[in-house]
Amino acid sequence: MTRALGLLSLLLLGGLAAGAVPKQPKGVVESLNLDNGLNRGEWGPIALCPDGSTAFAFEIKYSGTGYADDTCVNAIRLYCQDSAGSLTASVTSSEGSYGQWKGMRTCPGGENFNAMRANVVPDMGTFGDDLGMDNLQLQCSGGNVLDGLYGTPAKGQGPMVVREMKNLGDREVEAVHMKLRKSAHARDLGEWGAWANCSVGNKICGLQVRLEDDHLVEDDAGVSDVIMFCCN
Repeated sequence: MTRALGLLSLLLLGGLAAGAVPKQPKGVVESLNLDNGLNRGEWGPIALCPDGSTAFAFEIKYSGTGYADDTCVNAIRLYCQDSAGSLTASVTSSEGSYGQWKGMRTCPGGENFNAMRANVVPDMGTFGDDLGMDNLQLQCSGGNVLDGLYGTPAKGQGPMVVREMKNLGDREVEAVHMKLRKSAHARDLGEWGAWANCSVGNKICGLQVRLEDDHLVEDDAGVSDVIMFCCN
């Protein structure tokens, strides 16, 4: 009887362990996920700002196209500050082998990041060259959006009037319609996902990237996904 009770206790403990929900990293209250990330590569380590600080600037490591195996974003770095505005650290998860750092994109004084979205190239199939994440944007708490490649996103140039001559039966008529101009540096390598936002009052304080890198005979995609963490 005692032996049976002991076995039952072990089974119950095993079931609880198997069903346990992983805890958030210390100090983290929520996670932000991309809706267009790729299931490629391996998740790197979680990198968090020191206690009491959150991210106010970031930069991406980027490799352009034109190589035997192209990749785009190869790493993401966050810069952290405390409530007094003093730099406390820079944090990076896994870093790919290729590209150059594009420079810091910094929020106005006293602001921190609270939202993110990414431009990701979908899987290109057996004969295509997978590129992974092509760009990243973070939003400051005051509403400004910073762009990993260009600093600030291109703004639309407004609508323009387009006039076309069309044949209607046996006569020619002028068709007039409005057309939106493309932005100054609109990209066509990937698609922008939806914004992922921290809850009100929370700010981004760390990240974890998924990276596919440095396989000699395989098609690498570089950074394919990212999770960002919010602290309060």
